[in-house]
Amino acid sequence: MKNYTLFFLIVLLTSCNFSNSYKNDADETNENKVDTTKIEANNPENSKSKYPVIRIGYYDTYKSLKSFKLDSIEEKDFNKIKSTQTFSENRIQQDSKKFYIQTANQKMSFEKVADSITYAAKLGREELSGHEYLGYNSKLNLYALRDESVTIDLLGFAEMILIDGTTNYQYIIESLGDWSVSLPVASENNKFMVYYQNPEVGSGPLSIAVLKINDKQNPKFFLKEYASCFIENGLSIEEIRWKGDSTLFIKAYRSSLDEDSGYEVKTYAYFSAKIN
Repeated sequence: MKNYTLFFLIVLLTSCNFSNSYKNDADETNENKVDTTKIEANNPENSKSKYPVIRIGYYDTYKSLKSFKLDSIEEKDFNKIKSTQTFSENRIQQDSKKFYIQTANQKMSFEKVADSITYAAKLGREELSGHEYLGYNSKLNLYALRDESVTIDLLGFAEMILIDGTTNYQYIIESLGDWSVSLPVASENNKFMVYYQNPEVGSGPLSIAVLKINDKQNPKFFLKEYASCFIENGLSIEEIRWKGDSTLFIKAYRSSLDEDSGYEVKTYAYFSAKIN
């Protein structure tokens, strides 16, 4: 009887040791797999995101929503409102040809815009394209950049892109002209974001558009069109400031050419607007 008991204990111990050995090997294998995945995700050359690109800011969408009007104010009223900077340049990794944005999920690489249009001509290209890094917002965890293309005839086209560092979603704000819209400015409590597009030569009104900032739990609806103002008054915008989350203060100007000096002369006008 003792011999049978001893045999059973030996078999049981051997079985347990084999099980633990298999488990340790499996853990090491899984650990290696996780590390490999992280390395691949952080590879600078692996810049193509698997997450959706959301296009927002279509003119027809804004026209179907509420609009707001501009009311004239004095310069002193505008100057009372504190200037805010939503996106500030932080240090990002870059080299002579590319810059890199590190999100929670991957490291994304972007080709820089060449410094001179003559560079495109030397390469025999009809068009030169690339990206310009514009800044980062730590509260919203958003990166801003501009996708630009310029022909050798100096015709420029661009789009504004906001990249969510948490979800990897890329939000492309549709241009209301050939060049990109302005860098958006968030309201004081990050409930809304405003941007504008000045009239281009021979086309389009002055355009001011407001996006609503929603919860990131549903990234598809994180930024949504909210309200707009399209007006043809011969003015261009130099700066927009927020008072709270509902009122815009706008510094606009009209340009003329001084015939004696040949320099541009700006005549300023100031406005406020309630978006809700």
